[in-house]
Amino acid sequence: MDKQSFKIIVKGVVQGIGFRPFIYKLAKNYNFNGFVKNTKNGVEILISDASINQLQLFCRDIKDLSPPGAIIRDIEYKQCENTNYSEFKIIKSEHSEGLTAIPPDLSICSDCIKDISEPDNKRYRYPFTNCTNCGPRYSIIKNIPYDRSKTTMAEFQMCESCLIEYEDVLDRRYHAQPVCCHVCGPQIMFNGQTGENAFKAAAAIINEGGFLNLKGLGGYQIICNAADDKAVKKLRKLKNRKNKPLALMVRDADTLRKHISIDSQKTIKILDTPSAPIVIENWGKLPVSAYINPTGEKIGIMKAYTPLHHILFSYLKTDFIVATSGNLVDEPICINEQEAYDKLSHFSKDFLIHNRPIHTRVDDSVITTAGNKEYMLRRARGYAPLPVILPEKTCLCIAGMGAHLKSSITLAKNDYAFTSQYIGDLDNSKTTDFYQEVYEKMKRLFGLKPEILLTDLHPDYFSSKFAQKICTEKIVTIQHHHAHLYSCMAEYGITDNVIGVIFDGTGLGSDGSIWGGEFFLLQKSLSRQFHLKNYLQPGLDSAAKHPVRMLTGYLHQMNLLNEHIDKITPLIRQNEINLIKKMTDRKLNSIPTSSAGRLFEAAGTLLTGETVNEYEGFTAILLENIIEDEQTSEYYPWDLKKDEIDFKNFFEGILHDFDKGLHPGVISKKFHNSVAMMITDICNKIRQQSGCTSVVLSGGVFQNIYLLEKSEKLLQKYGFNVYIHKNIPPNDGGISLGQVYKYILDNR
Repeated sequence: MDKQSFKIIVKGVVQGIGFRPFIYKLAKNYNFNGFVKNTKNGVEILISDASINQLQLFCRDIKDLSPPGAIIRDIEYKQCENTNYSEFKIIKSEHSEGLTAIPPDLSICSDCIKDISEPDNKRYRYPFTNCTNCGPRYSIIKNIPYDRSKTTMAEFQMCESCLIEYEDVLDRRYHAQPVCCHVCGPQIMFNGQTGENAFKAAAAIINEGGFLNLKGLGGYQIICNAADDKAVKKLRKLKNRKNKPLALMVRDADTLRKHISIDSQKTIKILDTPSAPIVIENWGKLPVSAYINPTGEKIGIMKAYTPLHHILFSYLKTDFIVATSGNLVDEPICINEQEAYDKLSHFSKDFLIHNRPIHTRVDDSVITTAGNKEYMLRRARGYAPLPVILPEKTCLCIAGMGAHLKSSITLAKNDYAFTSQYIGDLDNSKTTDFYQEVYEKMKRLFGLKPEILLTDLHPDYFSSKFAQKICTEKIVTIQHHHAHLYSCMAEYGITDNVIGVIFDGTGLGSDGSIWGGEFFLLQKSLSRQFHLKNYLQPGLDSAAKHPVRMLTGYLHQMNLLNEHIDKITPLIRQNEINLIKKMTDRKLNSIPTSSAGRLFEAAGTLLTGETVNEYEGFTAILLENIIEDEQTSEYYPWDLKKDEIDFKNFFEGILHDFDKGLHPGVISKKFHNSVAMMITDICNKIRQQSGCTSVVLSGGVFQNIYLLEKSEKLLQKYGFNVYIHKNIPPNDGGISLGQVYKYILDNR
């Protein structure tokens, strides 16, 4: 069979994760000569003396056997001029025009855990141990191609021993850019102590019930013993965090397995991936304080994902620690020492720090499960800035500027959409500074200059104002809930013929009202088919902070308030009731809204008695938390008038069940069942008119897992194909991607 030479281009996440050494070893197995190198387009491979059959087998093995951190997007090959290479080599990176994906930070691998655990190993208890399969990436990269000189490790010159590993193509640290050891790498420090003494002293603080400010991978964390009631209660007070759940870190996945039920074993596999996210689950009874989550049974847990954490645990008396973001309320996570000393000394004067600079701040990612599938809630460490590969290309560089809450930024060109890490709510100058910092860094890292900026329809969002300030080209507005729909479509490559059910808290509609309970149909063009009935939202944004005001407004406009005033007066003062009645009667300081988020929050206030949203959606979360296991197929009816769905009967039914003495948990279940039934009924009506059988569920309300799973099951029962989010959040963290994808499809 004729031997030929071939050029292969592998695209995707293929740099910084040991991909070239993998290709080298694979080529050696095939007895190929040639080379492999990084380029800005991905990884280029040239092989000589290969048959077409060998080439195809080689490409298959690249896809099937690639390293754990690799994500193969595409493998292209073509015949090229015959070459006479006498061996196979890894050659220097090439800088050229094009796009390549940047790897995310990865959790410490099992081999590196072994290295730091063996007393005879040169990296025994060294907190910055890494290899091509694990360690810092995105958080330390300053520019591409991904080489040590373009990371924050540039200032640490490798010792002779590390250099030998770095240059040994058969070593797992071959071209691992952050490779280092005790001799040549960064060092840990605690109150003037270094090395093992620093860890011992820091651990003693936690063991004795204190707090530790720890400089981690993508920023600082505040740590305490998760089993210590006194410490957890004090931390809540210091963070002004009365009820919001605290994140935990466990010693390792095997430790967690000893404490959980069989039902949670599948979920633990998500926690134990290289991305190592916080995983929210009802883990059962754990040896931790009840104050970790005072209002629910679900707890977010991540494994110790850096060697630093592992070594610290070796000196701790507990298997679980609280590891919450090191920041002030609503501000970005701290990443440098001065920033941390200024802001975190309020929590503790004890700092476990190191001298490896963090270039990009990255929070921990948060995932839960829906129908036994991963369901992203906050996309950051371990995932960002991995691209979403789109089915349609754009020759222009486009920037989706996101929304206002849970903001993110997406840059897109060709068929790559790079979505940033979670940035936060753009309510203060520190977070808006971070937002601008992320925008500039993404442009630099991907070598992109946006030609079109896509903003939310709301002109007062900071993201919209920032776009107006910097834009020298073109700005296009994308309606908020359209972007929610398209963000989920982008994950599946859907381009047309789909029903969108978008349940959200807020978002300016094209008619000037606040939307949030929407049913769209995309068939060549996008149309709003049905929506929750508009009721006035009294006091505008104050009704989102104080859902009792929205509840009062609903009941008054539904003519239910006077009859059931005895259920409202314990929750709100009479003068406020009078003011809300006046505002809605006269349409003063009120705006029409179809928001499903406001509906769930109002129902949550009625059934739990909580009148203030301590954090976004708090009373809606409580509403889900109180659902009883008791079997019931009952639901409350609704009225459909033209394109409006009136849910007055929901409240009439809830109040009637209250009078009967039905348990609030059973009422909550009936309410959730009602919404799921209503979703299914409306989708059936749209299908009857359009023939469309695919449904997307998106928007922040679908962070309610009971509602999501119930809706999905009912829709599937009635023959629909249902699409829910996977790797992009259903909340506003996905808006920037949706903006980009809608623009691309609209301008095909």
